[in-house]
Amino acid sequence: MDLTTEGWLPVITQNNIRLKIPLTNLLDDNIVDVSYPRADFQGAAWQMLIGLLQTTVAPEDEPAWREVWKNGIDKQAWHQALSAIAPAMQFGAEKPAFLQSFERLETENSSVAGLLIDAPGGNTLKLNKDHFVKRHVGQQFCPHCAVIALFAVQTNSPAGGAGYRVGLRGGGPLTTLIVPQQERDFPLWKKLWLNVIPDDTRPTPSQYATIFPWLAPTKTSEKAGNIVTPDNAHELQAYWGMPRRIELDFESTVEGSCDLCGEQHPALLREMRTKNYGVQYDGWRHPLSPYRQALKEQTAPWLALKGQPGGLSYKDWLGLTLNSEDKFNRTQPARVVQMLPRRLPATGLWCFAWDMDNAKARCWYQHRIPLVNTPDEKLLSSVMQQTLQLTGDALRLLKQWLKAAWFPTPSEAKADFSLIEIAFWQETEPAFRRLFETLANDPARENLLTRDALREWEERLHHDVINFFDREVFTDPECDDGTLLRQLAARSKLDRDYDKLKTRTQFLDLAKEAEEQNA
Repeated sequence: MDLTTEGWLPVITQNNIRLKIPLTNLLDDNIVDVSYPRADFQGAAWQMLIGLLQTTVAPEDEPAWREVWKNGIDKQAWHQALSAIAPAMQFGAEKPAFLQSFERLETENSSVAGLLIDAPGGNTLKLNKDHFVKRHVGQQFCPHCAVIALFAVQTNSPAGGAGYRVGLRGGGPLTTLIVPQQERDFPLWKKLWLNVIPDDTRPTPSQYATIFPWLAPTKTSEKAGNIVTPDNAHELQAYWGMPRRIELDFESTVEGSCDLCGEQHPALLREMRTKNYGVQYDGWRHPLSPYRQALKEQTAPWLALKGQPGGLSYKDWLGLTLNSEDKFNRTQPARVVQMLPRRLPATGLWCFAWDMDNAKARCWYQHRIPLVNTPDEKLLSSVMQQTLQLTGDALRLLKQWLKAAWFPTPSEAKADFSLIEIAFWQETEPAFRRLFETLANDPARENLLTRDALREWEERLHHDVINFFDREVFTDPECDDGTLLRQLAARSKLDRDYDKLKTRTQFLDLAKEAEEQNA
């Protein structure tokens, strides 16, 4: 199957018609999105197509990027580019095959369900722990779905036992893609183009084996130090990482309906072979992921952000949209965010990741967050950092006095605040969004409305902290007098300590100082 010419990619048109297209038809203005039955496949497909555009038709510079944005990609050049990389886009039993081991793997067959990150692993099945994610739910895949399942597991590859390498960004990386806020107003290719970075070096066919690792013998990692870095591979391999040694079995097929998309197919894939000690990556900075560096060591590596329990909250926005730094880490947005040309239609970030516990997928999270232009990024980052410090301190006090209200001896008690933390960040987000948008337009707080917005945010935060306390504590109308007195005392101390917060005073000074400067 030639992915450039066969209709394998499911898409949806402006008229809500679903069809499958070859890669050669990607530039059709009538196509508005890919159309997969799984959210992680949607994200994987976008990343694959962005990588395809970046590899084949990346513009030389920003003016060339804007020219394509305005007038489109030349279709003849697109077809020629796809024809050039067609040897890397072959999917089937013949080698080399898309994202599969160059060598034949002499191992026992296993279920093709292993391509799904949330499928229960061998130990889970052995111990009968597949209570929520059941076995046997994905046992036969059509080749079209297998393509994207293979890409998804290679790009998100979590830890999987001794020698089973994680992805180029680590297991379960956070991906941040730029999308128009009015997504239905733009064709798919144009939305993908927002994530293509200008590059004046176009790869040549002689370099393809260093971009698409399945075109050459696998650089296995049985021996320590045999790693793949940007110094010994092409930088575009960031989009085509292949940490897993996988070989699909195209002989043991059956006729029937695909467990993923439901379509009938005469040759459904049911089995595959895998082997450990595949490509071990180190030192890469993927263009579609934000990175964090610990400040405690000057030589600390930059690590891609990962999915986390509860997903993202607005405390994470700063590092996803602007360079930021706190007491422990410095964070940089994805390179594609840093390189985004200005003065475009309003855009946001589509952020998604698996929350992984080693090899176990706990949840898939995705979010839309605002991406704004601002006249002073450093000043906005500084103001928002103070906003988040106040919010974090308020949450710390809330947990401290909740514990005092719940337990007669709080220092000896243990409490799980994870759900409260998630709810707190979620419920205070709408007010933060309004403040964020206001400050983005006026980070120097020169406008009276901006200064008013700062004070309103602080008042709202104070109200929310007390409201959360009341909601979590005063739940028993028949509690004894001693318990009620303890609860009321804790509430009073929460209110007192919040008013005394140093970060609150510093935050309110942001509005006060701006007023004095303009007096």
